[in-house]
Parts: sequence; C-alpha cells; structure tokens
Amino acid sequence: MGTAIERANLVSRAIAGNDAFELSTKEIERSGPTYTIDSVREFIHEQPAEDFVLLLGSDAFNGITTWREYEELLSMIHIVVALRPGTTLEEIPGARVSVIESEMFAISSTEIRLAAKSGAELANFVPVEIVDDVKRIYGA
Repeated sequence: MGTAIERANLVSRAIAGNDAFELSTKEIERSGPTYTIDSVREFIHEQPAEDFVLLLGSDAFNGITTWREYEELLSMIHIVVALRPGTTLEEIPGARVSVIESEMFAISSTEIRLAAKSGAELANFVPVEIVDDVKRIYGA
C-alpha cells in the first residue's frame, strides 16, 4: 500500500478542478495513532456552522461499533453510507444514516490495487489523471 502522503497526492490530483471537494491532511499531520472521532471533533470545532457528513462504504459502516468512541461519533455526525453490492446494513442504534446506491460504489480500494497488480485497465476504476501513479504505486 502506498504511503499516506502518496495517497493524499492521488486524492488531490483526482479532485483537482472540482470545487465541491477539499482534501484534508489532518490525519496524516498528527503524530501517533489517529481516529475518526478526533478528526470529526476537530472539523466541528473549527467550522461549527458547517453541516458535516461522514461518507462510508457499507463494509466500513458495518464495523463502526469497533471504532474508538463510536457512540459519541454517531451522536455527532450524520453518516452517508455507500451501499456496496451484496452487502446489507447492520442496524446500529443511534446512527443517523442516509444510504446511497450507485454502481460506482461496487469498486473497492482492494479491487483497485488488485487491478493495478494484474495490469487491468485502471481508467475503468480511477480518474485518468492518476492512472499512471496508481500503476506506479500499486502495480506489480
């Protein structure tokens, strides 16, 4: 897996030119372990007027009860879950959830790394602007 800096650079290039997105590097700038609850607290503290949501794949959401201070996290933020094909959502008390269903959520980061290793056409998985870097970082 690429370093956190490499992954942040990939995201930066993938969202360039789309003002609807903004990259945050807060989690890689912290020393020691970093947890989603810490990032959410920081965002809310810095921008209290904003209405933040946490976007998760259904696989990640189904494991949220193992996350640090997950109950507080659920009370602090609305969660948007991208439903992956073949998965169902766990019912998690206290979670405010909206669900997005789309073919684009059928692709996982694991599948992208496997495609890079196998030489598959990565433009089917990631923006064309980052195909070469994904090949370099995750390829065989």
